[in-house]
Amino acid sequence: MFTHIQPFLPTIDFKISKQFYLDLGFEIVYEDEQLSLFKKDQISFFIQHAYVKDWAENLMIQAYYSSIDVLYEQVESLKTHYPMIKIKHPFQAPYGYTFHLLDPAGVLWHFTDPNKK
Repeated sequence: MFTHIQPFLPTIDFKISKQFYLDLGFEIVYEDEQLSLFKKDQISFFIQHAYVKDWAENLMIQAYYSSIDVLYEQVESLKTHYPMIKIKHPFQAPYGYTFHLLDPAGVLWHFTDPNKK
């Protein structure tokens, strides 16, 4: 039986990405020189000291969150410290209320509340 998935995300600048996810409210539960494992609530993922442009710009992650507007405002407030991130305003999609975030490496996150349709 599958119980969990932990993707490995690329970084252009490992240090910047690490701080970005800390500022987003994730905690580091493991790290070494090449990897950091982040966790918040029920999700976890690695960032790694590796970058392939095509991989980063074609990777999408969907994370469910119950307060999309609150999370959107939190991410929006990080734009001054991370000018490379891009954010799409929350919108209603067929699969739930969502917003998109391009992280510092260009990974596309879909933050979604599937209960708000």
